[in-house]
Amino acid sequence: MAIKKRGRRILTTTLIVFASIVAFVAVLGKGSFSFASYHADNKDYSDVITQGIGNTNPRVVDIAMLGAHDAFSTKVSTSSAVDPSEGADSMVRNSTIKIFADGLIVRLSRAQLGTAAIMLENGVRYFDIRLSDLNGEWYTKHALLSDKLSVYLTDVIDFLNHHPGELVVMDFHYVYFDTMTFEDLFTYLGNFKVDGFSLLDYMNFDPVATPLGELRYNQATLGGTRAGVVILAKLPASNPTYRYHYERGEGEGDGNFISIRSMWHNSSDTKTMLKGIRDEVTFLQTDTTYNDMFRVSQAQKTGVISGSDMADTLIGWSLIDLASSFNVTLVEQDDFSSWFEVMPILMVDFAISTRGQFNAKANDAMITFNQSLL
Repeated sequence: MAIKKRGRRILTTTLIVFASIVAFVAVLGKGSFSFASYHADNKDYSDVITQGIGNTNPRVVDIAMLGAHDAFSTKVSTSSAVDPSEGADSMVRNSTIKIFADGLIVRLSRAQLGTAAIMLENGVRYFDIRLSDLNGEWYTKHALLSDKLSVYLTDVIDFLNHHPGELVVMDFHYVYFDTMTFEDLFTYLGNFKVDGFSLLDYMNFDPVATPLGELRYNQATLGGTRAGVVILAKLPASNPTYRYHYERGEGEGDGNFISIRSMWHNSSDTKTMLKGIRDEVTFLQTDTTYNDMFRVSQAQKTGVISGSDMADTLIGWSLIDLASSFNVTLVEQDDFSSWFEVMPILMVDFAISTRGQFNAKANDAMITFNQSLL
């Protein structure tokens, strides 16, 4: 009898362990939520640029600003369509992975929380944008489609309409074309209006006539009397059809640096990330080749599911959760503010995170830095 009871206990324990493992694997693969969330701290950085600039007239490429990586990925979910630019062998198109790990795909694709309006109120001024043309409509994306560009563009234009002197950089980093072209994109940007104004109406200068390294705040904002926009796109700026952008180049380590240098560290390990950032700082302190470009500190962790960083990624759970923790680490570094001297743009995931007062500390540090510019 005792042997039978012991056998039942072993069987019961085994089943419980097995069920727990199955449940854990199911949550790991199917869970699309993030533990971190946005909590408003009642601090408004809608005037973060004008607070810092004051009456000075610095070069635009020297102005410190907070950047949002994969800025318009906030609506990515398990019901999102796959980005049409993803190849046939892409993980997000794998039917088995989609069945058992669609939540994991979402967690490693959604990099921001909040609307564009909330990001702007929290001081975000550099937007890393990924677009895809799908059936004649522009969608924002990061592996999966997020929402129509018009949703985010409405917030941006509305902000520009009401905040003279503020400066926004719109970096159309990756654009996938199906039936449309860059000409169609810029036509759309010129025609889409909010209260009578389009994004292109805030291009207060001619980028063909003014090299990026010579563009100053007063020219971009008409002496602070009007909001300003700087647009980056991979389209050659020499094309006379387009007079609204600077050619960006790839700008991520392939040597094709034209208007932006933005080195990707490709890691989810904290020590590796910090070393990569500091190595880039040291490099830019001694090499002035890139002084006339936007210089971006890619301070966002990369989610990977293979290699030595896989454990960091899985434990970190999502891009949002990884950023919630790492962003605090960033602003706690003793040399954090000195990074702006060579890399004025700090680009992160979950840019509006208030954990550890990240957003406030980052914006306050940038305001202080910008007050030192001439």
